[in-house]
Amino acid sequence: MGSNEHAKEATPSLPADIETDSSAHQDDTRLSFQDDDTTTLLPPSPTLAPTDTHAIPRSTRIRGASLQAKVIWLTLCLAGLQFTWSVEMAYGTPYLLSLGLSKSHMSLVWIAGPLSGLIMQPVVGAFSDKCTSKWGRRRPFMVGGSVLVVLALLIIGWTKELTGVFVDAEKDAHVFKVLSIVIAIFSIYLLDFSINCVQASCRALIVDALSPSQQELGTAWAGRMIGLGNVVGYFMGYADLANVFPFFGDTQLKVLCFFASLILLVCDAITCYAVQEMPLAKHIHSDTHSLKTMKDIFTNIWHLPRPIQQVCNVQFFSWIGWFPFLFYSTTWVAEIYTKTMPLDGHDIVGQATRAGSFSFLVYSLVSLAASFILPLLVRPSGEASMMIVGSDMGVQRTSTPAYQCLTLPRLWTISHFLFCIAMLCTWFVGDIAAASVVIGICGISWATIMWAPFSLIGEAITRLEQEQAQQQPHHPRQLSTEHLFQHHQARLSKLSLERLPSYLPEPTAHVSAGIFLGIHNMYIVLPQFLVTFLSSILFRVLENDMDVDDNVNTGASSDAIGVVLRFGAIMAAVAGFISLGIK
Repeated sequence: MGSNEHAKEATPSLPADIETDSSAHQDDTRLSFQDDDTTTLLPPSPTLAPTDTHAIPRSTRIRGASLQAKVIWLTLCLAGLQFTWSVEMAYGTPYLLSLGLSKSHMSLVWIAGPLSGLIMQPVVGAFSDKCTSKWGRRRPFMVGGSVLVVLALLIIGWTKELTGVFVDAEKDAHVFKVLSIVIAIFSIYLLDFSINCVQASCRALIVDALSPSQQELGTAWAGRMIGLGNVVGYFMGYADLANVFPFFGDTQLKVLCFFASLILLVCDAITCYAVQEMPLAKHIHSDTHSLKTMKDIFTNIWHLPRPIQQVCNVQFFSWIGWFPFLFYSTTWVAEIYTKTMPLDGHDIVGQATRAGSFSFLVYSLVSLAASFILPLLVRPSGEASMMIVGSDMGVQRTSTPAYQCLTLPRLWTISHFLFCIAMLCTWFVGDIAAASVVIGICGISWATIMWAPFSLIGEAITRLEQEQAQQQPHHPRQLSTEHLFQHHQARLSKLSLERLPSYLPEPTAHVSAGIFLGIHNMYIVLPQFLVTFLSSILFRVLENDMDVDDNVNTGASSDAIGVVLRFGAIMAAVAGFISLGIK
């Protein structure tokens, strides 16, 4: 877009085809369907639109024929990203072991996940908040991160070939092995850091593009896309891709890396084409430097608005419970399999691994189904109780069927206790069928945790920023993250939304969304460091006790993992009780 075009869009006027009668006051967002199927979010009515000359409509447009289509294009990038992540989780450990990396050093590699989340998400969020690229604030980081993800995947798939460029495997096998491991570890770290860069951009883009009433819909579809990426990833992992597509690689991992790269780029390209961000004026943050940005991050950690702080507190204890499940449940199922099957069976290790993978496939399917069903049962929060959607007749209001007593915070609370009960049931599980049922039930809770907290935070961010814009409509240069934290409404405990206009003065349109979401992600990844430390102690104590009798070694290992899972159940219960305070 040119500068003249931006100037026109900054004019706070309404198109003639939008009615301006009193009924417009009932709607929080008006959709103008243009010839190119691009949605422009407009103020609810002329009387609610600010009169300040700096006021502009929301800074993001989405192509599409309907609201559902727009949200699908907006969140599609998460499906491609999740497919990439599922490839890493499914094949990362066998890949590293095949190169000769010892199990004792494996934890040093997989610490890349929480470390990258701890660093990248708040940093990318903060810097993208103030990005003045002509392509917008989030898309440059999304595209740049995706290119690095593809580079990391190609290195992972062709590590030995790349190592062969520098070292002759036949002449110096030891150097070849060491260099292969070093390159592989580098590629894993590059992949994790790049994935977190893309994820931070995608999540912030959702908050930017949608009004408060649409946050639940957006995060619901984000959860569905994540579930879809998981299911497709597990299905493709089962298929013999090397025989079907030998021209993409001679191993399963190479073909998967190729398809993961292709799918990620296609999904990102669709999202970037469908979502049109308005560039941030370069003079707005011209005096901001990197040290100031980092200072904002660490200062805001201690001064979060109360609604966001509540969600973060719940997430901290919730993810202490989820990390043991995500890391050890497949092994738990596999070890149950080894206990219940004859020890002289053919390829018992391979069968056990597939049994664990099958349980997670069930879990992914349940999660995907729940991500479609649960939003239909929940009463939307605040403004979202009346959704505005497009139809062939133009703009109309429709209500979503829901159980009035089941709000999103209550569903989130229920999901914590459901996960707690499922993990406590690991005490009694003794066969593969029961184990698969327990793992599958957790898919319901997973669908909720991929939806509820992001929706609640998105609603809180947009409401606080709109209140800030209303309070200081004539001083847009003062509307910063620091002022947002000082605002008295930032300490409200309830997350229910009041009706607010979607007409924001630049640059307050979600200027702090990246920082908020980055700090929220820190509350997710920090528990992994704690869980890694505690689980290593539990494994050492329990396995040492069981080593007295070699005949029960298999059961000892399974019980040790069960204890860690049940510890996670206790933490999930704590999260459930804390979440009762969110209204």
